[in-house]
Amino acid sequence: MDDFFTVPINMSSPSHPVPLDRLKTPLVVFQPKLPVADRLLPYLRLIDANRWYSNRGPLLARFEQALADHFAVASDRVIGVANATAGLTASLLAAGVDDAGRDGSPLCILPSWTHEATAVAALRAGLTPWFHEVEEADWSLSPERVADSLRANPTLAARVSHVIVTAPFGAVVAAEPWRALSDHFGLAVTIDAASGFDQLRGGPVDAVVSLHATKVLGVGEGGVVIAQDAQRAARLRDLVQLGLSDERVIQRAGLNAKLSEYGAAIGLAALDIWPERRATLVRLRAHYAARLGGVPGLSLWAPEGVSSTLMLRLPGPVAVETGRRLAARGIATRRWWHAGCHRQPAFAACPRHPLPITEALADSVLGLPFHEDLTLCDIDTVVDTLRDVLAD
Repeated sequence: MDDFFTVPINMSSPSHPVPLDRLKTPLVVFQPKLPVADRLLPYLRLIDANRWYSNRGPLLARFEQALADHFAVASDRVIGVANATAGLTASLLAAGVDDAGRDGSPLCILPSWTHEATAVAALRAGLTPWFHEVEEADWSLSPERVADSLRANPTLAARVSHVIVTAPFGAVVAAEPWRALSDHFGLAVTIDAASGFDQLRGGPVDAVVSLHATKVLGVGEGGVVIAQDAQRAARLRDLVQLGLSDERVIQRAGLNAKLSEYGAAIGLAALDIWPERRATLVRLRAHYAARLGGVPGLSLWAPEGVSSTLMLRLPGPVAVETGRRLAARGIATRRWWHAGCHRQPAFAACPRHPLPITEALADSVLGLPFHEDLTLCDIDTVVDTLRDVLAD
């Protein structure tokens, strides 16, 4: 599984160790950075004073309000969760689509070009993934193509109850066309915006953002659901505490996916330093863009705003070989979404459309080093080495 070309670091993934004599300090592809202890201390003291550690405490309420301000929605639409995968599962469960009249087990349309967690969330919600192709231009599903698929495949379409739209690597997905599709076909739509913290704003369908340590605003493990409306949010709050309502009645079994006060404390501290961190990432991305612009055949994935990855499309199916050769010169890279979900054994039996674009992206997209510890000189080294590797 050639997806991670790097020195071993504190992430679980197959690796290709870099010869340490090639660079004095090998350049890792990613370096997590959460708020330091001094930033956390005021919030930890509040937890000590409150003696409220989980179960929707005051720091979580404060964090959700701050997130609501960031996402430009009312605070009653924001739900902090233990992780984004659980949040995605809860969103699917909360949609309330009636599957009783559907022929066979319910299906969820989603892209194969996404993190495996997207498909896992669908399975955990009792849905079978139906993998659809993404668009070449924006690496995401098209509502028009999904609508065409539903009309052209009536047998499978009769089983579809949900759609998950992945916003790739921090990109923005227009929610309104998906709401129109939802209304027309009677399907629930959720946007998996795991890397979308910077640019996402609340819209007319549910969206889920990851707060994992690998994201631009992280709490270690965590996530947030921005519900499409207050009614959906109320169901979500019940579902992430096993399905229990305020009256301790379970109408539908949920999951234990609450965000603790400690997670909220880290989130609040991270928000305190977010403007500074964002400015650093913007500066680094701009330098990459300027340097890569002079390398023929390369296409930098550069959505508005910032995310925690820097994705590059190479000229042809050379991601694996390029990653190996950069690793041999002391530069780590990663194929963040590997080969597409449809190639994973757990999803081998799931229905799918032909996926030539997904497979081409899997073979040509590579993540370059991108984190706050990089210097502009480091970026120059990455780009110059990449230029040499591609020229050989």
